[in-house]
Amino acid sequence: MGEVGSHPAYLWGREQFERLVRGDAMAGLVEDTVAMERDMMDALWEAAAEGSGEAYRLIGDCYFALVRPIGAFEGVAPLDAVGRPWSEEASAIADDNPAVEATLRAYGEAVRLGERGALKPFAFLARFSTETVQRRVLAAIDALADPIAGELYLRGLLLHWLGDAEASFEAHRRAAEAGDPDAKFELSLCYGQGLGVPPDPEQARLWLGRAAAANHPRALYNLGAAHASAAPPDFARAADCYERAAEAGHGQAAATLAVMILTGELTGTVEEARARLDQADALGFSPEPLLTALGVPDPRG
Repeated sequence: MGEVGSHPAYLWGREQFERLVRGDAMAGLVEDTVAMERDMMDALWEAAAEGSGEAYRLIGDCYFALVRPIGAFEGVAPLDAVGRPWSEEASAIADDNPAVEATLRAYGEAVRLGERGALKPFAFLARFSTETVQRRVLAAIDALADPIAGELYLRGLLLHWLGDAEASFEAHRRAAEAGDPDAKFELSLCYGQGLGVPPDPEQARLWLGRAAAANHPRALYNLGAAHASAAPPDFARAADCYERAAEAGHGQAAATLAVMILTGELTGTVEEARARLDQADALGFSPEPLLTALGVPDPRG
């Protein structure tokens, strides 16, 4: 999966990472998992020490998998990060959670070396860290000569987390006009809630529709909810939005489709409702609280 010119040690380490993610160790296809992980990290660090930004990004993934598993891979303990050759800039990054700290340092090193793909995980993880870390990510984005739409969207999020609503809105506006679906959805929230801009329901509906047209999962779900709660409700249009949202990975949309079938708002079979509930579970959304709140028995027993 490495690009032409990738460091050989990175490519080898990436291969071992992919084996761990797909579950080779759990399937008994790895003789010594501990040794494999140690050798993988040593190879990645060899590439990182020679300036490989993509190696640093994968190192960050390895530490972060301890917080949130990636496939079957449950991560490398942050003790591995102790004594590694961090730059002075990375060493200044601190967090109360050792795994998060190691991950942030690795992503920061990747960005420093020009691995722009590490900006997104760096930014999203910074949300749960300190203001200092958030400002460090913001500075990295501001240093880009030609930020793309997705990077402008990240800038908008960071400014929002830092409490600068007006600057956040402007960043999201630029990103949305450049075509970023996430930024289009954020603009609908900004206009709807008056975040950094006077409330404007018409603009909120406009940008929600544009985000939904770009198959943004949350936008599709919200648009479906709007159709379902209209007077009179339009369940057919709501179901269409929920179906598209579910296919785009929105678990609550899948569960809502099941409820609509079970309550008669949408034509379908019990088997189809069960399939939608299973889909919701697979997407990480437990439908049980929703079913309980509505007094709808789970057809799966």
